[in-house]
Formats: sequence, C-alpha cells, structure tokens
Amino acid sequence: MKRHLVTLALLTGLACNATPRGQVVQSIPSDSTEFFRTQVQQMSTVSATKDSLFRDLAETTKLLADINVELATVGGAKKKAVEPVVAPESPLAASPSHLVLVLKKVKDLTARLKNSEARLASSQRKIKQLTGESDSLRVVLADFQTTIDGLKAMIEGQKTSIANLESELNLTKAQVATLAVEKTVLQDTVSALTTRENTVYYVVGSKKELMDKGIIREVGGTRFLLVTRTGETLKPADNLDPSAFTAIDRRQTAEIPMPKADKQYKVITNQNLTFANLAAQAKGKVRGTLQITNPESFWANSKFLILVEN
Repeated sequence: MKRHLVTLALLTGLACNATPRGQVVQSIPSDSTEFFRTQVQQMSTVSATKDSLFRDLAETTKLLADINVELATVGGAKKKAVEPVVAPESPLAASPSHLVLVLKKVKDLTARLKNSEARLASSQRKIKQLTGESDSLRVVLADFQTTIDGLKAMIEGQKTSIANLESELNLTKAQVATLAVEKTVLQDTVSALTTRENTVYYVVGSKKELMDKGIIREVGGTRFLLVTRTGETLKPADNLDPSAFTAIDRRQTAEIPMPKADKQYKVITNQNLTFANLAAQAKGKVRGTLQITNPESFWANSKFLILVEN
C-alpha cells in the first residue's frame, strides 16, 4: 500500500506538470488504483523499451569500433606496402585471410543494424499506442521519441560507414591480389636471374673437333718450309655459342669428369686454376676429373670452360 501511495504521488506530480491543475481530477477515473497500476505498467514498458534501444546501440557501436580497429590494422599494412613485396616477412603476406575476417565482421554489423531498425519500428508503434491511451505521459514519451529518432539517425550514419568500409576492404583485397601476382612475378624474375648468374658452360674435346665447331682457334706461330705451322697457341673463339657447350649450375657441380681417363686435357680458357685440383707444375692439364674447390672464384673470370685433349 505504501508503494502505491508513492507511485500515486509521482504520477500526480507528472500529471500536474503536463496539464492544468484543474484538469487533473477530471482525468483520473473513479477506480484510481487500477488507473495508476496501468500508468505504472505503461511507464515500465516505455522505460524497458528505452533500455533495450540503448543496449542495441551500445552493442552496435562496439561492433563498429571493432571494425574500425581492424580497418586501421589493414590501413597500417597498406602503408608498409612500400617494402619489397618479395620479402617473406612482408606485412601483407597474411592480409587476404585477415580481410576476409574483417569483411565478415562488417556483414555481421549490417545484419545487427537491420535487426536494430526492426526493433526501433516496433518500439515506435508501442510508443504511439501508449501516447494515445494516456495524455499524462505525452511529455515523457515525446522525450523518448526524440531519443529513438536520434538512434535511427546514428544507425543511418553507421550504414554509410559500413558501405565505405566494404568498399575500402574490397579495394584493399584487390590491391593485395595484385601485389601477390607482382610478388610471384618478381620471385620468378629473381629466380631466373639467380639461375642465369650461376649457369656456366664447359666443353671437352679434341683440337680438331673443337676447331670444326668454331669453339677454338689458333693464334700466332710460324710456318716451316711454307707447309707446316709451329708454335701456334689455342684460344677460345671470339664469339662462343652456349648451345655448343654443356650448361651446369656452378653451385651444384663441383666435379667435371674427362671423357677419356687415360688422356690429358688442357684448360685454354681464363679460369682461376688456383681453385681446382691442379698442381702448379701441371700447367693447366687435367687427367681423370677436374675438381673445383671454390666455384665462385674458379668461374669469376669466364663462364666458358674449354678443355682440349692433348
């Protein structure tokens, strides 16, 4: 009973503020207990509706904030994209899956906003019903309606933000795909350049074979009795055709076997023989297998190795 009296006093005050004093008694029916019980229920309904709307707004705002944080992370990765895309530690390396996660959150937010709109529409209908039934609650309900209109405006703003986020994420995803293609192309290019840089060529054969193929030539010497030429030196041809040689990767090939184990072969190209299994007194002659101890230094002066059978 005491609680009803307090409620009666509060609602009487509201009624006095909302209507002229002379009309208060006229607006209260004879069954005042039922009247005030109905008023309390209506106020509770309005208050619960307002609380629900605020909870929806808080939830939506939090999700939007999470999306903004994720977008900022993506933006940070985009700013760092000036780093070489071939670097394995590139910040964009994991971006595609990250973008999918962000886009999923954006779609989740969109769905939540649609639900919020539906709840707002339902609340508006309830408010209109309550307003029509009780003149004494018009001031309170008008304040609630203003709050609801504000929430709807915020949701419309969030819709625009979501559309912008989706557009930016789709653009970023396309940029990441482009960078991935460029990275693959660059990696292939680097791989091709590395392979080309480490590809060297060798050929082993008799003097006649190599001269017939245009791989070597005779330089200097003198003629004896106008018939025989002596003292000539064998040199590589001016223009060597790689297709006439055997191509190898200097990083992987450290031994070159001679075709005839019982024959000697002389190196006539400008390799650094210090980095091979040749004694100083051998004068560039190889028997059995040529073993290279330091490929980079051995091949530094020439990528073409020619060995002529003695």
